[in-house]
Amino acid sequence: MRCGSCLPIRSLVVSLCVAWIISTSVAADEPLEIGTSPQLFADDFLIESSRHLRRVAHQAVKANDGEPIFTSGRLYGTVLYDDGKFKMWWRHQSQSGYSYAESVDGVSFETKAELSGINFAGDYTLAVEIDENAPDESAKFIAGYDAPGMAAGIAKSTDGINWTPLNDGKPVTHRAADTYNQVLWDKAAGHYKLFTRTDFGAGGGAGEVRGHRVMTNPNIHEDPTNWELVKEWIFHIHGESEKQRRQIYALTDWIYHGQHFSLMSVYEHIDDFSEGPQDKNKRHDKDVMNIYLGRSRDGASWDLSSVYAEKPLIERGGEGAFDNGIAIAASSIVTHDNKHWIYYSGWNERHGNADEPRERDAAIGLATMRLEGFYSLQAKERKGTMTTRAFVLGGDEIQINVKAVAGEVTAEIFDARGKTIPEFSGENAASLIKVNDVRAVLKWPQSLARLNGSVIKLKLTMKNAHVYAMKVNKS
Repeated sequence: MRCGSCLPIRSLVVSLCVAWIISTSVAADEPLEIGTSPQLFADDFLIESSRHLRRVAHQAVKANDGEPIFTSGRLYGTVLYDDGKFKMWWRHQSQSGYSYAESVDGVSFETKAELSGINFAGDYTLAVEIDENAPDESAKFIAGYDAPGMAAGIAKSTDGINWTPLNDGKPVTHRAADTYNQVLWDKAAGHYKLFTRTDFGAGGGAGEVRGHRVMTNPNIHEDPTNWELVKEWIFHIHGESEKQRRQIYALTDWIYHGQHFSLMSVYEHIDDFSEGPQDKNKRHDKDVMNIYLGRSRDGASWDLSSVYAEKPLIERGGEGAFDNGIAIAASSIVTHDNKHWIYYSGWNERHGNADEPRERDAAIGLATMRLEGFYSLQAKERKGTMTTRAFVLGGDEIQINVKAVAGEVTAEIFDARGKTIPEFSGENAASLIKVNDVRAVLKWPQSLARLNGSVIKLKLTMKNAHVYAMKVNKS
């Protein structure tokens, strides 16, 4: 299906369940091949059984005392860490285009140049990625942007400043794509993904119902219009009435060691101005936008439990704050210095519409989070246990991301059938006491090297502890 030349057949509206059913191509009785990549406990993919544990969703902590780090523009754009520096693509306050800035510390940015080569249209959004499948240096960076006709365009660049549009600058999809249009290479799937907004109901303007879609293309450099629709959806669990409660405004995908996380900008209580007239100082809760985190194993079906639990990834500010009305995340997450950096744009008023316009100021903020700290398995005073599915041990060391400042974690190893291995269990179990480390090494009396290549299960017993992830390592 070539979305650039015809409208795709609309898929069924997807009523996404809060309870997330994980799909995987690995049969339950087959050992997992996890290699040496971090394995996050954000879902149950690696978990065979657990007891007396709960999964906790964590929120990012605002940097710079909650004040903006950049006031010259707005961040309907991207921050990446590349070549030893933070690189930011930010949108001008005048909505006349984009500039590029750099930073050493991730807080103080210096603008280097205005972008050239892209014919922006619509609301001017830009989502930049490093193309790991680029055929040459001319496509080190790829970007999705608003092309004429409120549709998605794609461009490439060597330096992130001077851009060359693909498809002769023409759109590669139909409307509506006037928020983030993100194109990125999914190495595990072997194709490019394109995420854009789309319409349900009226085609823009009054009665507009915002939805989202994901499409795939085997090679954008050979044919940038060869997109196949995978899924499009709206928030619809509560039926027709939900369209006034919440709509998906923008969604981008951040792939971390094979697991997908979405930064979702959710428009809430649409066109509800019951909280009063224009007021940049007051914090409102109607007609606002919040940032939520979604989870997925395929980048198409998302766990939306954070949205329905009304737990944003970044809390909007309070009275007088620059982000008390709207928060929209940058298109990606930066991982650097053992933490995640989440940049976002904040506004001090509500969304508004043509009949109820809002004057508002924009600035760019920053929030950070512990490395892999989006979700944890938590045990309180009562001990809890977790046993993994069988996996191939591809190294001689196991590390866990753990916070047990006043607690403990013990680790035992079973064979593929669930039988304990005496040298690594019972009185020989590894133990971590009062530790807070993103890469705490589990140490048994004997070297783990003798089990390298074997199929094993790991059992953790926890008390007053959070465990976020595990990782096999080759020391």
